[in-house]
Amino acid sequence: MTTPSWIDLIEIAPEVKALVTCRGEADESPYSGFNPCHYTGDSPARVAASRKALADYIGVGEERIILPRQTHSNVCKLIDEIPVDDAGLYGVDALVTRMKRVAIGVSTADCVPILLVDPRAEVIAAVHAGWRGAVGGIIENSVEMMLAAGSDASRIKAAIAPCICSGCFEVGEEVAGRFPESCVIRGLDKPHVDLPLFVKMTLEKCGLDGESIAMPVACTRCRPDRYFSARAIGINSGRNFSMIMLR
Repeated sequence: MTTPSWIDLIEIAPEVKALVTCRGEADESPYSGFNPCHYTGDSPARVAASRKALADYIGVGEERIILPRQTHSNVCKLIDEIPVDDAGLYGVDALVTRMKRVAIGVSTADCVPILLVDPRAEVIAAVHAGWRGAVGGIIENSVEMMLAAGSDASRIKAAIAPCICSGCFEVGEEVAGRFPESCVIRGLDKPHVDLPLFVKMTLEKCGLDGESIAMPVACTRCRPDRYFSARAIGINSGRNFSMIMLR
């Protein structure tokens, strides 16, 4: 099957299908392109068409694509039955499941999307780690839920999908002070934070092997032609959807 222009495939483990959606064919309009996210102001018709196209591509029903309503929390939810009540997905920033052919994912437009899998235990997770969630424990909570589902941290493989790079993530001192100095770049007009590095360090503290953590291949703010970026386009725009599914 030909890979559509609105998909970047992510190689993490043969037991899963993983990808991040991109804008695809897009102009300068903030919602132009492929957008399956329903809560950022896009037209319901475009969102519905995007979800149907994604479902058709990965070969599952739309009810098996789980997209939470994220709020930069540290709440992780276990998906153990289908269908999922949408009300139960509000305020959730990470998903874990052992169900096969259920696509769990998170929506981002500069924040860090993390996809995790323990191939032996057949446990997967999708995590939305903005800076608030990252320092607030969303990564630790997600790994802990994977362990409770039968995983072993030493077996977990991780892929960090496209997100904002350190060169683009300018912050104030009140944010920089929440991070270890090893993740802060100084000497510029304002400090910058290396959020992907902080995520990697946190995953390693949770027991993951650093060699099993794939870092992002692109920066969303550097490439607003390819990816939605809140900093480049505005928060009233589409979102990239990073998903993982046990085959």
